[in-house]
Amino acid sequence: MKLYEYEGKSLFKRVGIPVPNGVVTSEPIRWQGKAVVKSQLLEGARGKRGLVRVTEDVYNTILELKKLGVEKFLVEEFIPHEKEFYASVLLDRETAEPMLVLSREGGIDVEQAKDVKKMIIPLERGVRSYDIVEAEKYLGVKGLGQIIQGLYKLFVDYDAELVEINPLALTNDGRILALDSKVILEDNALYRHEDLLKELGRQEVRDSYVELEGDIGIIGNGAGLTMASMDLVKLNGGNPANFLDVGGGANREHVKESVLKVGSNPRVKKIVINIYGGITRCDEVALGIIDALKEVKKPIFVRLLGTNEELGKKILRENGVNVYDDVLKMIGDAVRS
Repeated sequence: MKLYEYEGKSLFKRVGIPVPNGVVTSEPIRWQGKAVVKSQLLEGARGKRGLVRVTEDVYNTILELKKLGVEKFLVEEFIPHEKEFYASVLLDRETAEPMLVLSREGGIDVEQAKDVKKMIIPLERGVRSYDIVEAEKYLGVKGLGQIIQGLYKLFVDYDAELVEINPLALTNDGRILALDSKVILEDNALYRHEDLLKELGRQEVRDSYVELEGDIGIIGNGAGLTMASMDLVKLNGGNPANFLDVGGGANREHVKESVLKVGSNPRVKKIVINIYGGITRCDEVALGIIDALKEVKKPIFVRLLGTNEELGKKILRENGVNVYDDVLKMIGDAVRS
């Protein structure tokens, strides 16, 4: 489960990682001085897409972004800074231990960074003072203790896949702040964190999800129907990005979270949803899709058949979603679009 930036920063605060002062809002607000308006979406490359803006007119900036379909914003004080770094903790697949990753090159082009340091920090010992000294020496800054300890604690305590700060900024007055957050929690461990899910207003998604290498997201209900959808994508010359079976009886919230999960994969360019509604109600599926589309701005192709299908199709069509009766035409259009 990916967390929104503001949710990740709320966890940062718990472990003493400093972040800029800010507020979360769904409506335009008045703000004194320069600020950063950040669209809250479960997608990457927001800065490159113009969805993060530095402005002295917060009110009208939010109005402009709302016209693009953005519904929630994090508004923060603008922090002048001298340098940007990258810092994260994730799982090292070879050792099955937490790994601290650092780079002297942070910001929106961090993927191209050539200067990266990796440090394995075993669970049996945790972060030690010499780890912090080594990290500070590498980045050329002091005061990283709370940052590194906090990242490591969040990774371990919340069963995370990734806890990331990009950029980690050195300010003009010598402070170190997390200007952004990226936190991904392990879906299979969410049952251990029901209090956090309740606090965030999120729902554990109990489904079968396997990530693949393609660019077409696949959602179905029932393993057979989902796998058949994947096969049809391949036969039409496309490449599935995942397998996701929402199971029987999926409700509105479950469908929304499933679409958010698939849509937040940066490789996914479009999403195919193939639903046969027996226990599952097509109108609930449609409402979940529309809820997710407020945050995931990617083309969705839907086939609905079964209980309340006409109502479900009506809901989707009224909101501009591609709805099909013929599964072959749906898959063909999705691959060729």
